[in-house]
Amino acid sequence: MVNVNFPVPEKIPGQLITDNQHLYFLKQHLAHLCGLHGSQKFVNLFIHINNPRLTSCFGLLLRFPGSQPVSFTQKSLELLETEDFWVCEKSDGVRVMVLIVVKGTPQGPTQEVYFIDRKDEFFLIENITFPHYENPNRLLKDTVVDGELVIDVDPKTGHQQLRFLAFDCIVWEANNLMMRPLMNRYGRLKDWVIAPLKKLINMQPHLRDKMPFDVKLKTMELAYGIDKVLHQDLPKLTHGNDGLIFTSATAPYRTGTDPKMFARSFFQSLKWKPPSENSIDFRLELRFPPLSDDPSEADFYAKPLFVLLMYCGKEGEQFFDTVEMSDEEWLERKERREQLDNRVVEVVWDSTRQTWKILRFRDDKKNGNYRAVVFSILDSIRDGVEAAEVSYILIRLLHGLIKRSPQIRQAWKARAQAQSSGNKSPHRHQQETNFKQNATKSPPRHQQETNSKQNATKSPPRTSNPSHSKSSPESRQVPQPASSGASVKPGLPATVAVNVVGGNPKTKGKKKKYSLAQVGSVAATMKRI
Repeated sequence: MVNVNFPVPEKIPGQLITDNQHLYFLKQHLAHLCGLHGSQKFVNLFIHINNPRLTSCFGLLLRFPGSQPVSFTQKSLELLETEDFWVCEKSDGVRVMVLIVVKGTPQGPTQEVYFIDRKDEFFLIENITFPHYENPNRLLKDTVVDGELVIDVDPKTGHQQLRFLAFDCIVWEANNLMMRPLMNRYGRLKDWVIAPLKKLINMQPHLRDKMPFDVKLKTMELAYGIDKVLHQDLPKLTHGNDGLIFTSATAPYRTGTDPKMFARSFFQSLKWKPPSENSIDFRLELRFPPLSDDPSEADFYAKPLFVLLMYCGKEGEQFFDTVEMSDEEWLERKERREQLDNRVVEVVWDSTRQTWKILRFRDDKKNGNYRAVVFSILDSIRDGVEAAEVSYILIRLLHGLIKRSPQIRQAWKARAQAQSSGNKSPHRHQQETNFKQNATKSPPRHQQETNSKQNATKSPPRTSNPSHSKSSPESRQVPQPASSGASVKPGLPATVAVNVVGGNPKTKGKKKKYSLAQVGSVAATMKRI
């Protein structure tokens, strides 16, 4: 499933903003739009002044506002059984956000479009204009879009096309959408950002030739549509892919991956990769041995030790492990005079050699993964949730139900109406309809605030990690409603044993047994989604 044999953008298009004053006010405006409040000390360091009277008014956190997903573990499977999620392919590209602003000039209002990377650098993009959906002559302003830059390769001609895949809109026309559910944000993105741009290009085709990149909406599916994603969507991709992304349908958009937010919104967004493809980013440091005749000096002609340093926030960095590099690879890089020291490197665990190996360098990142993220990925490697397990448990479970989608929708509506008196959360059938239709009319502000509070989900309590137990995990039974008299679907086994293959340095892969639901029970089964 995973395909990394595609090029990845080496640099972000546009003009890098280096003027400190310009950069500061861009970051301040972005933080204001996203509602990010932070430390005054950071601002003092940024603008290189230490006058409290001048900086007391600056209380905004100037950092990359993007949400960082956590890794998929065995506990994630349990969450997918109880909450609503959407799934899409995890593109192998460069994560960026788009900031769209309009400033006044003597010649009239002018739109400026910026790319923001994970190093919090801003790039001014030329020859692209995002119009307002109500009037193509009106400029879209104060909008923040989340997405990823990829390179699509035409399978017939080999032509490479730089493309921005947009998957979320967190601010539209200065309206903060972060507390709204995904389908609301995605609907705004599709109908009020992407669709007007496509309409403008269709009206003026010459604009496409001047654009530095193409813009496309990323496709999302219901979590039980993972079978389609794995077996239909991924084989047709013309850019690199290294996993799946599961995003909560009801949870608000969260920024960053600091430990406290990690604990509160642990399952807001999940990324899945096969254990053999789970990668971690560290800062690479080269440590050369001392000279034999002068131990106080380093021997720069010798092969160094390749040290991986883990990012710990304010605590700095700490030693994590070492990564191996063959003598041939070291000599080759040395002859090319390639800079290796002090670069962020992406590594994967080689279960055969029982060591870490370099996958690629991440010059688009300023720091490696945060400590909590590293531990989360290690849990994912230990758990070893392979494609067969994710697909079989979630897809085969719903094999009969997907074919009966009309009946399922009717059951959803009937169940939602029966529960509407005591359930304040949005109806699942209405969520699906809104997402498919991408309804663009937003409710009144007081209703939006009410919905955002109602949609807030509580993280489940932490449980012991099955991978650390010697005994196999117990089979999870699906709750059956009182009215259920369904029998097991013919051809669908009650229990399935799945090989769990993980790149775990401490444990080996083993078979795990999972009990499957009686698929005739629509209400009980859909409760698992």
